[in-house]
Amino acid sequence: MGSKGNKRHQKRLATPGHLQIARKERSAGAFFINPRPGAHSKNFCLPLGHVLRDLLKLTTNIRESKFILNANKVLVDGKVKHDHRLPIGMMDVIEIPEISKTYRVLPSHKHGLIVSEITQDESKFKLCKVKDISNIKGGDFQLHLHDGRNIVVKPEEISKYQTRGSVKISIPEQEILDYYPLKEGNQAIIEAGKNIGVAGQISKLTTRFGVNASIAEIESKSGETISTAYDYAFVIGTESSSIDLPME
Repeated sequence: MGSKGNKRHQKRLATPGHLQIARKERSAGAFFINPRPGAHSKNFCLPLGHVLRDLLKLTTNIRESKFILNANKVLVDGKVKHDHRLPIGMMDVIEIPEISKTYRVLPSHKHGLIVSEITQDESKFKLCKVKDISNIKGGDFQLHLHDGRNIVVKPEEISKYQTRGSVKISIPEQEILDYYPLKEGNQAIIEAGKNIGVAGQISKLTTRFGVNASIAEIESKSGETISTAYDYAFVIGTESSSIDLPME
């Protein structure tokens, strides 16, 4: 009989291009960590074991990564995680209390996704993009966020939330601390496309009919104005960015 379902393994040569790994070195082996189904797309995520071994250089092999994870030494968004195949995606916060280090996953123009070190104050919150809003039983509303979270909002509060905006939530409590709408003058970072990782102020929004036809113009720190699709603009603050961005 033929195989059923998805493959459980993944070869290095077939991995997505944003992964910072050696694909042709024999010493690295033929296979790579295959991320489990989860909050982030398999084609645009970082397996937790890969982050510990290849990006942070805390371990030299997967066996050591599993040992650290099973010892409850790694937190993702404020919660202890044990699975080395856990998909880590944009804006996720990785904390390693034993060495007092905290990191945030951010889009990068050079590498697609990078792990950037942040301060202890920043480790207490994360930004989530509102992908959809739905009505639920009892008359309340539910915000569907980019990382798979769902947050219930009362009817009297729902008017200020819109799709494509971003909510600042505490972790792990998941309480809404602030909201940043997609509007001119706010700060945003491009999360996909050829200009991924470019951050700046939204200078102009142009609404058009059609798939990805609406355009957001972002003025980068260098003074260059870059046009991108509405769905590629991730709002990160109002007058200034609410998160620290690495220098690339």
